[in-house]
Amino acid sequence: MESEFDRKIALLTARDPRFPEEAYTFISEAVAFTVAGLKSRRHVSAAELLDGIRAFAVSKYGAVAGEVMKHWGMVKEDDVGSVVYLLIGAGLLRASESDSPDDFRTGRELIPATPVIRCVRRKSDKLPFID
Repeated sequence: MESEFDRKIALLTARDPRFPEEAYTFISEAVAFTVAGLKSRRHVSAAELLDGIRAFAVSKYGAVAGEVMKHWGMVKEDDVGSVVYLLIGAGLLRASESDSPDDFRTGRELIPATPVIRCVRRKSDKLPFID
């Protein structure tokens, strides 16, 4: 049996196919994760939510978190704001009067690419080396 949440998400993806259902579900879970990490229950700012979303993504997907977010179309913090406000519009999240979609419009990457670290082998190393 389909839940109310699932029905609303299906309507969102039908109206705005930029983001898959998994993106909406992930953001909903990330909001719960962020709020659960607070000392007391309160409203979170866009900046706090973005930090929570990054932490949740890394805890759930590890080193490939950025790739998962890209696969779902959430490359920039702006993209997350779009998903959050679509969820608010569907009645699945709430915003305060002082919140705005502009709070997410930073132009920054959601999860910046991590540099590739290569091991440099010296002739003095006596260890096997795989390249």
